[in-house]
Amino acid sequence: MKSIIFIIFVLVLGFCLPYGAEATSTLQSEIDAASKGATIEIKEGEFNETVSISKPITLVGKGKVLLRSCTDEPIIAISGEGVILKNIKVEHCGDEKKDTAIYVTGSNHILEGMDIVTRGVGIKLDRATDVKIQNSMIEGGKQGNGIDLWKSKKNTIANIKILNVADGIYLEQSNQNTLFRNTIQNSRYGMHLMFSDDNILNENMSKANATGAMLMESDRTVVSNNILSSNNNNVHAQGLLLYTVSDTKVTENSIISNRVGIFIENAEGNQIDNNSIMNNFIGIQFENANGNTAKRNSFVGNVNNAQAIKSANNQIETNYWDAASKVDITGNGVSKIPFTADPYFLTLTTNVPEFQLFFQSPGLILLQKMLKSPAEQLLIDSSPLMDLTNEIEIQKSSSFRLWSMSIFMMIVSCSLFIYGRKRR
Repeated sequence: MKSIIFIIFVLVLGFCLPYGAEATSTLQSEIDAASKGATIEIKEGEFNETVSISKPITLVGKGKVLLRSCTDEPIIAISGEGVILKNIKVEHCGDEKKDTAIYVTGSNHILEGMDIVTRGVGIKLDRATDVKIQNSMIEGGKQGNGIDLWKSKKNTIANIKILNVADGIYLEQSNQNTLFRNTIQNSRYGMHLMFSDDNILNENMSKANATGAMLMESDRTVVSNNILSSNNNNVHAQGLLLYTVSDTKVTENSIISNRVGIFIENAEGNQIDNNSIMNNFIGIQFENANGNTAKRNSFVGNVNNAQAIKSANNQIETNYWDAASKVDITGNGVSKIPFTADPYFLTLTTNVPEFQLFFQSPGLILLQKMLKSPAEQLLIDSSPLMDLTNEIEIQKSSSFRLWSMSIFMMIVSCSLFIYGRKRR
């Protein structure tokens, strides 16, 4: 009888073993078994595990694929070269702000179509090179950064939507990276560069953050065609902050409805050209900043257009100021009356904030006329534009078309007149 029971037990165990092996199969085991260059298609479902990838393979989610973990380890850790992730949702529920959903080192990786929800860091690049992160979304809990770069270079971050994080995209000691067409909202700093040189910030939107973009100890940055708007929910809020930077180009950006549009401090050799600076409390502010240029910018609807403190040696010219008195004697579109931005009201309200209640009151205006600010606090544009830059271009093109049409009509009229006389 005992032998029969033993035989039955062995048979049952034999039937159960294949099923048990299959049940314990994990995504990590598939990754380990895959050869270099292989593509793993992940079927729709939820995976409660962490994975590590160190060889060039591709993981593609088919349908709704969720990787989820609440440990202090990254849900996905990438190293080596040539790893590709596509169409995967990652949910990291760790409580620490240093916890990372996706950790990346190595080179030539691609992350695309990722949907990341995290309380900590969304994606951490650590000494990573030539990595592309694109067409993805990161939502945080305002603890960690959305995308965090440490000593990483030549990476491209494009078309990422980032919400509710500490810093949207943070670079430290990371050079030659490109940030392109990203949207960052409801965070601290939208884009934050620290000790990082030769980076490009192009066509990004940073909205409703404490500061749209901050550059600190970072040189030769190109900041172009970005929209930095409604960054005003903090007493120190700015659209763009340049602190101890040099040789940076800020061109063709729309800087709208911030507390301070552009704040430049301890910076030199920077170019601020062709920007629309509109509806800010302060349009542009210099502090201990000299040797910079600001040309052909449009200052419209700002409560205070400009302020300069110990920053008298900047080249400010041919900007449009809606508050300027303008007289064009030569017809070249430039006023002969210099525009002077006196920060008296700003200085007064900095010391006594309650004086903001008297903004534009007759008594305060009279007081400002009587007690002018020191020369080192005055920002002077010696040749302000008569019209907005884009309007001047439109007028020129319209004038050219009008003259062309007029000449054409005169030629046609003369031809018809001569032809009519010959007919007689």
